Amino acid sequence: METSDDSDVEEIHQYTQELCAQEVTALFPDICLQSLTSIAEPLEFIPQAVINHIIDLLESGKTYPKREQASQALGKRKRDDSEQDDDLAETVLQAKRLYVPKDREQPRLGFKDPHFVKHMIAGDFPFVPMKVIQHVLSKNNSLLFPTYLALNDIIEEAGEPIPFNWAYKKRPSVMPPKYKEANIDESIRSADRSLERERGEAELMEELKAARATRRHARIEQQNFDEARSRGEIKECECCFGDFAENRLVHCNGGDIHFFCFQCALRNAEIQVGLSKHELECMSTEGCKAGFSRKERGKFLPPSLASALDKIEQDECLRLAGLPDLAHCPFCSYAEEYPPVAINKEFQCRKPDCMVTSCRVCNLATHLPKTCEEAAEEDARDKGLVVRRQVEEAMSQALIRNCNKCNTPFIKEDGCNKMTCSKPGCRNVQCYVCSKSCGYNHFDRPERGGKAGNCPLFDNVVERHVREVEKAEEETKQKVLEENPDLEPELLDLSFSSNVKKDEDRRLERAAARHIPYGRPPRRDNDQQPQVPANGLRDGVEEPVWLGENAAGRWYQQPRQVERLQQRLQRLQQHQQAQEAQEAQQALQARLQAQQQAQQARLQALQAHERAQQALQQAQGAQQLGQSLEAQQMQALDAMKDHFRQPIFNAWQKFRNFTNGPMPLPLAPGQAQPVALQPGPVEPHLQQGPPPSMPNPNP
Repeated sequence: METSDDSDVEEIHQYTQELCAQEVTALFPDICLQSLTSIAEPLEFIPQAVINHIIDLLESGKTYPKREQASQALGKRKRDDSEQDDDLAETVLQAKRLYVPKDREQPRLGFKDPHFVKHMIAGDFPFVPMKVIQHVLSKNNSLLFPTYLALNDIIEEAGEPIPFNWAYKKRPSVMPPKYKEANIDESIRSADRSLERERGEAELMEELKAARATRRHARIEQQNFDEARSRGEIKECECCFGDFAENRLVHCNGGDIHFFCFQCALRNAEIQVGLSKHELECMSTEGCKAGFSRKERGKFLPPSLASALDKIEQDECLRLAGLPDLAHCPFCSYAEEYPPVAINKEFQCRKPDCMVTSCRVCNLATHLPKTCEEAAEEDARDKGLVVRRQVEEAMSQALIRNCNKCNTPFIKEDGCNKMTCSKPGCRNVQCYVCSKSCGYNHFDRPERGGKAGNCPLFDNVVERHVREVEKAEEETKQKVLEENPDLEPELLDLSFSSNVKKDEDRRLERAAARHIPYGRPPRRDNDQQPQVPANGLRDGVEEPVWLGENAAGRWYQQPRQVERLQQRLQRLQQHQQAQEAQEAQQALQARLQAQQQAQQARLQALQAHERAQQALQQAQGAQQLGQSLEAQQMQALDAMKDHFRQPIFNAWQKFRNFTNGPMPLPLAPGQAQPVALQPGPVEPHLQQGPPPSMPNPNP
């Protein structure tokens, strides 16, 4: 039976292991945890001893066991890994939309909210002091998500520095078990949503989970970039001029392809959808008109945006087809050829997820046998929305402009009031204030041919929209109440949530700070100041920066925009300097390579010359040897001639004497004298004189 002492010992042992793992992984985050246990167990899980052991391994040229990374080598990952990366990227995108705004409200947990959030974050940054976490938390409005990412940037030395000296703790913070990555999903599911505190804690755990996913995604992207850079697979986006890995770029399908990052390509697609266009053209400044293939679109388009582009393309194809009897479902994008309205007033949608039968006259759900007027009256009695809908339609009409030429609706977000229709084949130019077709001389800028008092070329478009919508709302309400005296005015009021009102107020404040009214420069003889908003700039915004002036006045700009322009100019200068340095380095390398090639050629020529000299010396030696042998041969021949000439001549002389007459032969003692031979005729070749072939002994 296990006693309480044994359980305490086991708990202490487990705590020691977790503490050792936290300290070691803080310095070596990619170490394999299973291998870490086998390394730390002989060292009794003493963190400093384990760290020293790993450092000794690295100094000796070895390495420690590393766990498998989530991102494999470029171009070699499986399809499942790619899908997981896509899901992670989608999760991070949604998390940034939800948690990045710093003016949102934090989930309520009670009077100790910042303290609670601080301890939730501390588990993932065990060696960061609490005062640093508290400082960053206060700077980010006590919000978990931006604080988490800011601390991660500080750890990686990529964020803003802390305004005071600090050092890592020696004893790490311990994370509560329910906040660990392996347990957080179960903790979120088991939270009691009926209690405000647990509901708020569950929301914070969701935010913590999103922050961890964002950090993991950033590390994967950084690792992907580093691996691509090590292989030389880095290219520049031709829109934002940033450096990206090749597998994080898309390209057009033109003859000379141009590369763009996912963010720029996605932003271009969103703009085209806002303009009711479906063609995604190349964004290169070289005038390339090529598009993007389906495969390249799938890399950066989310499903919703791809569906919107397909719908716009479908509508344009149907419009270009010019089908006279084409009817549309008012509740979805389905269209079908139908007989005229006089023959069939109902439209039956065949789209599986719609299947609504609608009236082709009023575009509402079918109401037969009632007429459209009866159905509208019944709808007004039941819901009280018809008259309010008139107010809403009037407010929308006040906000939306239409092209004077093709009647295409549009809304301005920013820029000047000289609007150009974006529809192909139209390109009408009109004023956003009075909707008249015009040029620059229509506005209040004398330097552009206009006159003072005309429509403004620049103004606060957000403020103008609010003013025109409120005016249309009041006029329409007054008209509706005059036509319907028995109608209650409360039915015409539009209700909005507090969050929507706060967002609208913040939007107006940002627009007021961004659009400084156009004013004339101050005179020399007075202290008149340039024009600024009547209610001043919003809190946290510095004084406007003067950018320049001309005959008409000065321009002012928000400091943040000036800072962005300066940063962009600095990036362009850095890019140009880097490009010049790269070109200089390439020229230096080419010069060095040419010198090396010249030296190699000179060395080869010297070696060839030496080989030729050696061959010449060998030839001369062979010639001398041949001459020596020839001289020796001649001497041998002369000696042989001298040696054999006299004996041959003597023998020949004796032979001649013998042939001319009898010649006594020497006899041995006691030998009889031979009979003398009688001379006879001499053969021709034995006649006196040497034979033709016999050398003359006395030449």
